[in-house]
Order: sequence, then structure tokens, then C-alpha cells
Amino acid sequence: MTGRRARWRGLSLWVRDGLLAVALTLAAQLELVVLAGEVVDQLPLQIAAFLVITGSLVLRRIAPLAAACVLASGFAFQTVLGDASVVSAFAALLIVTYSVAQYADRRRDALLGLLAIIASIEVYPFVRPDVSLDDEIANVAIPVVVWVFARLARERLDRAVRAEREAMAARARVREEELARAAAVEDERRRIAREMHDVVGHGVTLMLLHADAAQANLRGRDPATAQALDVVLTSGRTALEDLHRLLRVLRTPDAEPAKPGTIAAVAELVEAARGAGRDVALVVEGPVRPLPAAVEATAYRVAQESLTNALKHAPGAEVAVTVRFAERSVLVEVADDGAGAQPADGGGFGLAGIRERVALFDGRMHAGPRAGGRGWATRAELPVPALEPARA
Repeated sequence: MTGRRARWRGLSLWVRDGLLAVALTLAAQLELVVLAGEVVDQLPLQIAAFLVITGSLVLRRIAPLAAACVLASGFAFQTVLGDASVVSAFAALLIVTYSVAQYADRRRDALLGLLAIIASIEVYPFVRPDVSLDDEIANVAIPVVVWVFARLARERLDRAVRAEREAMAARARVREEELARAAAVEDERRRIAREMHDVVGHGVTLMLLHADAAQANLRGRDPATAQALDVVLTSGRTALEDLHRLLRVLRTPDAEPAKPGTIAAVAELVEAARGAGRDVALVVEGPVRPLPAAVEATAYRVAQESLTNALKHAPGAEVAVTVRFAERSVLVEVADDGAGAQPADGGGFGLAGIRERVALFDGRMHAGPRAGGRGWATRAELPVPALEPARA
């Protein structure tokens, strides 16, 4: 049975509805042959009228409103010709009534189809004035009930389909956001790796230079120390080569050379925004002091990404960039007084990468609406080593 049903559903709508129309047409014509004595004067016209009625089934799903109009015209014509109680024709009427309610995309078309069918039924009282009111009500009520239930089923199905599509679209959006956020985090990690290559590579190079100088100054006076320095030099050169290999793996073909940002470069970001006509202020608080290169690059990236978001989401707003040097930390804050629609949870794709970077240095970050009024603020605090007192 399943195989037959699958083969049946595999046929086109034209074929399936055509076979249904042929079956009802044969049944209707057979009934006319049986009733030939009653409609002998109009038999050829009755045959043509019933061919139109049953033939309309071919259009019931392809063009349901057209099918209803064709059936209504045939039904009205057959009623004018005379009374021929053909059950197959009434079955065709109910099927087309169901079809125009079920398959018409617009409710207006479905309603027009029903009105056309009811109009054809209402021809009967004019031809047969002796028809009772109960029969007339029944003749109209049956197709109306069929239409109402079929239309309710169609609209319920439409709501279910819309809900499913919206759910699928929502899942797709969430998935795309997750992928975009993951890509942003991955890009930030690559950026960190490239910057750390310069920072760590520079430090290792200095260590190698000092170790090489120390070994040269020994001049063989301390073989044990010279041997230890040989190990340091060999390990350092190996580590530096590994760093270069790692950078080649992480660098994409079109990646720019790593240029770690600095606190001083934050002023350049502010000046560039001012040059674009934006109202941006830079405030530096506390005693400015050197920071570890990696921490300084992270502070710069926080300011860069946060300022970009403020300029994008709060056009026309005043923006304040604050860099505060504390004894054991450096704080970077970018705040605006606009009403821009920034990510409600501070979870923008760029900020996702910044969070990754700040967390890498055991820092804290918050992005969200300002507590003291309207606007948005992004704040990151990065720990740094405390200042050591100068030695005498």
C-alpha cells in the first residue's frame, strides 16, 4: 500500500486530478444514460453541461478559483436545462468547494469561489418555484459547511508552516551568529599570536644577545657557566625558530604584518575620528608609565574596537575615551551618550574577540548601557605589575 501511495503521489497534479475528473465524468454520463427518459429533450445539452461540471476537477488544485467558476457556470446551465438528479455532479460540487477553500492561497479567492458556487445553487429556486425553504437551506448549508472546515484547516496549516519557517530562520540566524562569533574569536586569537610573536620574539632576541655577550666576556674562565650559556643560546635560537614557524602557520595569505598597538596610538584613533567630524574626547588619568607590550597591545585593541562600535551605533553622539593608569592595572573605557542599538548583551562579534583577549591576560571587561544615563559604555581593566621603587 505504501508503494502504491508513493507512486500515486509521484504523479503530477494534472494527472491525478485528471484521473479523478475522468472517473466522475464516466459516472455522471452513466447516470445520464439511466435518466435518459427524464431528460430526453435536452440530453445533448445535459451531457455537455455535466462534462463542464466534472471536467472542472482538473483545475481544482492548479487554479481552484477558476475551477469553482467553471463548475458554477456548468451547474447553473444544467439547472436551467431541467432537473437531472445526478449524484456525481453534486459530488463534484462538494469536491470543488473543498478545493477552493483548501488550495486558494488568498482568502479573497476562496470566498469568491464559494460565492460563485452558491450563486449557481441559487438558480434552482428560480427554475423550480415550488422548492421548499428547508431544501434550499440544506442545498446552501452543505457546501458552506464544507468550505468553512476546509478553510479553517488550510489556515491552521498555514500558521503551522509559518511558525516552522520562522523557527528555522531563527535557528539559522543563531547558527550564523555563533559561526560569526567563533570566527571573530579565531581572528582575534590569530591577531594575538602575530602580536605575541613580535613581543616574545623581541624579548627572546634580547636574551640571546645578552647571553652571547656574557659568554664572550667569560673567555673560557668558567667552563661550567659557558656550557650553561651554550644551552641557553641553543634553546633560545630553537624557540625563536619555532616562533617563526608558528607565525607562518597562523598567518593567512593576505594577513598584514603584525603591528602591536600601543597606548600612544589610541590618540591617533581619536584624532582620526575627529577628522571624520565626530565629537570624540581623550582623557588620560594617572601617571603614564611603560606597560608590558602584550598588555599595551590589548589595551589598544579594546579602545579600537569599542570606538569603532560607538561611531557605528551612536551616530552624532559624544564619545569619551578614557585611559586610566593605576598602581596595579590599566583601565580603558569608551562611553557615548547616544541611543544607538548596540548589541543588547555586549555580545557583538568584535567584542567577542576582545573578551577573549582580555580574559587571556586575566582582565575584566564589561559592555552595556551606561548606569548613569543613556548611552553605551565598554570598559576593560587589565592587571599590570606594580611599580618597583628605584634602587639606590
